Amino acid sequence: MRRIIATLVILFTAVLTVNAHAREELLLNVTLDYDQERDHMGTQSVFNDLAKYLSGAIGQPVKLVMTQNAERVGERIRTNSFSMLLAPAQLVGLAMRNGYTPVAKTEANTGMVLVARKTANIKSLEDARGKRIALPHQESLVSYLFKGEMNALGLSPSSYFRRTMHMTQYGAVLYAMDIGQADLAAMKEDVARDWIARDKNAVMVKTFAQVPAAGVVVSDKLDAGVKDKIRSAFTRLDKDLEKRLTRVKFGAFDPADAIDFEHVATRGFYTPETLPGATIPTAEQVKQLMAQGAPLIDVRPLAHRRAGYIPGSISVPYELNSPKEVEYDDGVDRFDLSKLPQDKNAAMIFQCNGAECWFSYKAARYMVKRGFKRVYWFRTGLPAWKAAGYPTQQGS
Repeated sequence: MRRIIATLVILFTAVLTVNAHAREELLLNVTLDYDQERDHMGTQSVFNDLAKYLSGAIGQPVKLVMTQNAERVGERIRTNSFSMLLAPAQLVGLAMRNGYTPVAKTEANTGMVLVARKTANIKSLEDARGKRIALPHQESLVSYLFKGEMNALGLSPSSYFRRTMHMTQYGAVLYAMDIGQADLAAMKEDVARDWIARDKNAVMVKTFAQVPAAGVVVSDKLDAGVKDKIRSAFTRLDKDLEKRLTRVKFGAFDPADAIDFEHVATRGFYTPETLPGATIPTAEQVKQLMAQGAPLIDVRPLAHRRAGYIPGSISVPYELNSPKEVEYDDGVDRFDLSKLPQDKNAAMIFQCNGAECWFSYKAARYMVKRGFKRVYWFRTGLPAWKAAGYPTQQGS
């Protein structure tokens, strides 16, 4: 009898636990970009209704937190404080690096473009060197993409342009152009096309890659079943809710995964895609260079190397104290040149953990700046070596 009672108690407790878990409140953060209305009653109303809809579709209560402070949201993303987020693409990219998985994206893509007045005679990015540029809020999608695209080109806005101005309001960017305060501006492509249609003196200088305007990510702490329900809920909105979301610049959603946000996730976080004075080889070319006698210098910290390294590589760690950005002072970094070839015409290859790893970029640039002529920056590094099917070793 006691055993039966004990078993019933265990079963009853388990049922209560399962039910409690099933009804756990999910925290939905909706972050608006800086060209979307924040305090308008209609905006608040549509997201309140979205939260109610999600509660029914998922089978758990959903609590809405709406904001327009991307920096503050970024801090909470890093601590995995939200169950799910509906946010501009740059925050989706950040979330992907901090324990979240994309499940949906806006059907509408957007692109960042540079525009100028014809009278400014700016026809390319090169023509814009030394000019004044107006940008939206520093935490906006446009400004994030602008900084990231410049970074990919190995350029720093603060030194490339004579003046860089960030405007709190999107409309102020166009106004800065109208009154001659700026020579060119960065903005979303649809805004640029509308402006050019109205002002025949305006011209598009450069367009960049299209990205989803926004997306939905869910915490990796949620179980797979809940994630699937969230994905399904966002991609099966009723037409009325879809229309209302369109009015607040979101619209309908398609299913998504990490590949859909790869471009925006890597811009500004990965190393530049070019390094003047250095050659960027493939894994196959690195193998050939090593066979010809060129040393492969593994510039990662020893702790990274112990986890796996390329056979035949030489460990010369680059001590990185400068920030991970294009414009930095390598005088605060340390690199033991005594362990490297002294002949400035000697070939040497620098490698670390892939395109997101700044050790090899900075080491290669360090050598280029000091007059070495045959510098090879193996940008894709160890991951590309493994992907090519080449062996690695453990230890140091």
